[in-house]
Amino acid sequence: MIGGVLFLLTSAFLTTKGISQLPPPAAAHADEEEEAVSINGPSWTFFNPEMEQIMGELKLERDSVAVKEKHLHELAARLRLERAELDEELKKMKDIQTKVDRDVMRIKDDELGNLKKLAKMYAIMEPAGAAKIMRELDDVVVVKILTLMKEPEVALILESFARMGELETKRAAQLSESLRSAASAKASATK
Repeated sequence: MIGGVLFLLTSAFLTTKGISQLPPPAAAHADEEEEAVSINGPSWTFFNPEMEQIMGELKLERDSVAVKEKHLHELAARLRLERAELDEELKKMKDIQTKVDRDVMRIKDDELGNLKKLAKMYAIMEPAGAAKIMRELDDVVVVKILTLMKEPEVALILESFARMGELETKRAAQLSESLRSAASAKASATK
């Protein structure tokens, strides 16, 4: 019996001493109560900091994507404009190329007619006189004229070049080589 009484007294003493050291019950349960209220209360009062952080990050990401999308749309519009400008310039260049090609063909036809006239004139002239005039012309022009002349006429003109001196003899040799190349190219073009 004495043991039971001592047990009760010791328990009461320790219990009252332990309760006095605990924080007041209102402060201990305030966080739990607030959390319970915010979770168990109406949905508009629900607050979860992690959820709010995730939602904030999602909003930032959405805004970032919207800005990037806006930049992409602007870039696409700018690229469409530049492509249209390039297409327009390309069309202009093609038109100019067509005109140039027509002009070149016309000039070549005119040049061919003029070269034929010159070849006839040089063929009628004395070979020495023709050689003196051709000495002042560019080698390319001389070769074009000589290709339009008959072989005996060309031979007489080249011989006249050779009689003018060593320098003109070398030029006659270069002209002969150019005539050979031109004749080879002309022959392969006709095949």
